[in-house]
Amino acid sequence: MPEVTRYLRAKAFAEALGIGTSTFWRWIREGRLPQGTRLSARCTVWPVTALEDFVRQQGASREA
Repeated sequence: MPEVTRYLRAKAFAEALGIGTSTFWRWIREGRLPQGTRLSARCTVWPVTALEDFVRQQGASREA
């Protein structure tokens, strides 16, 4: 059975990181977070793996 990819919208992604949505969008403009996939004019999503990768990367940079 194929694995199902889960997606998060901007608000859920920001909440998972403990930041506001304004900070979330700024981090995307700055290149700290990846661009999402636009489904419509008002709906952009990110795979859960993008969140996991970001958290892992932040943990690795704090350890260094």
